[in-house]
Amino acid sequence: MSTLPQPSAAVLDEVLETRRDLHRHPELSFHEHRTSRLIRERLQGLGLAMEDSPTETGALARIDGGRPGRTVLLRADIDALPIHEETGLPFASEDQGRMHACGHDCHTAMMLGVARTLAERAEDLPGSYLFCFQPAEEIVSGARAMIEGGLFRERSADAALGLHIVSFLPSHQVMARAGVHWAGCDGFDIELRGPGGHGGLLKRQGNVVAAQSFILERLSTVVDGLEYEGVPCHTTVGDVRGDGAWNIVPREVHLRGSVRTFTPELRQEALQRLEDLLLETGTEFGIAATVTYPMSCIPVRNDERSTRTVLDVAAGVVGDLAQPLAQPLTVSDDMSLLLDLAGSGCYFMLGAAPADEDRMPAAHHTTTFRVDETAMEVGVRVLAGAGVRLAEPL
Repeated sequence: MSTLPQPSAAVLDEVLETRRDLHRHPELSFHEHRTSRLIRERLQGLGLAMEDSPTETGALARIDGGRPGRTVLLRADIDALPIHEETGLPFASEDQGRMHACGHDCHTAMMLGVARTLAERAEDLPGSYLFCFQPAEEIVSGARAMIEGGLFRERSADAALGLHIVSFLPSHQVMARAGVHWAGCDGFDIELRGPGGHGGLLKRQGNVVAAQSFILERLSTVVDGLEYEGVPCHTTVGDVRGDGAWNIVPREVHLRGSVRTFTPELRQEALQRLEDLLLETGTEFGIAATVTYPMSCIPVRNDERSTRTVLDVAAGVVGDLAQPLAQPLTVSDDMSLLLDLAGSGCYFMLGAAPADEDRMPAAHHTTTFRVDETAMEVGVRVLAGAGVRLAEPL
């Protein structure tokens, strides 16, 4: 196409309103029922061909262009986090203990804006566009569930496209990296079991709280020296739970966290080291130490052509603010599975640091996370434009 589709002012107004509505009503992974109803109603109102969602929550719809071309999957994640919001925004979460603290409300609103933008010009477009609104990214389980439910069983995609809004990049900046873009992730659940006992009597042996401290002190050894293109792998614990009290050493302690790696070899080495650490801990403290991996996803990998397409389109929107990402990051996203199955595509980053911050903006997954909403116009324009470019016949 000589000119790429551009969202109208009405579309952009609706994107903002939709984002704020979703932000007020966040829903956790696989429980995004209100969100899914809103999405489906909007898509049906645009006249899109609705397809059966492979998961109970989420949505799937299609636009067929008027010219031959490729099929592009455009994906947005829709779930929130179990965090109590403390932003003070006028459209803050109305649901205690739940918050869109990662920007998935923005992703959903932007993708609905893309759907409306393309639907208004469908006859002029090449190829087909499969809009995938995916649940449960925050527990890196939604993409797998959609695939296992038949996402690509009857209709394949030639490329997959999506974005993640980020509070730590300058607003309106677009960044992407060909090759490994983000790390893979293995979520782990460690269980320590001992006899428990009186807080005034139980010492080192059998003490699962002391064993927990032993593990936390040594957790970094799991990834020591493991790196990819100069970026170290990463591991952390985000949840520690026991059933003890000030005078009761518990029988069980549970630790939940993640290991982030970039290649199958690095992953195998890191997970083996974690299991070796647990074996050492069990021996040292006379307890049972076991680990399971309830969730995982492979690294996000972008192909060269799709990444170049995204950055070229973005350059036409934001000029020099479109830049390649120099090194991969140790964050993860199960968009990686959709990219892998499609065989090509790009997952890019959209900067949205709030302009009024006089310090480092609040991080993702925190109670005060905020973004500059004006960046969403850039997201809609780049997603729509790059989607059409990738749908052109090769």
